[in-house]
Amino acid sequence: MKKMLTLLALSLAFVTTTYAQKDVQTEDPIKWSTKSHDFGPIKMGPAAEVTFKFKNNTSAPVVITDAHPSCGCTTPTWTKTPIMPGESGEVKASYGTEGRPGYFSKSVKVTFDNGSTTDLAISGTVATEPEMPKTPELKK
Repeated sequence: MKKMLTLLALSLAFVTTTYAQKDVQTEDPIKWSTKSHDFGPIKMGPAAEVTFKFKNNTSAPVVITDAHPSCGCTTPTWTKTPIMPGESGEVKASYGTEGRPGYFSKSVKVTFDNGSTTDLAISGTVATEPEMPKTPELKK
């Protein structure tokens, strides 16, 4: 009976250790350098652009199947070729500032062929050109 209880205790300890090791977080399969960018105050006119970079930490190639913006004022472009294990890819987000003064907060949802998704966020405040100071009139 003692042998049986000892064997049961050892088996339980082994199973507990095995499951505990599976719960340990491993490195992210897709490791982003950053997932958000705040442009701060920017001038109206030229597009505000940022590049989000990532690394494929999986053991298989991954492909971005879609990068869907939250609105039509944001245009994403991305690496179209397969990203091999250990290699890097990128998603560029471009926000059209023309005619859009004020604060903005937009996102791009990136979908990979392995089913994983990532939401990238951009924000900032579009300012109009400051008015030119008026020159004082000359007194006669």
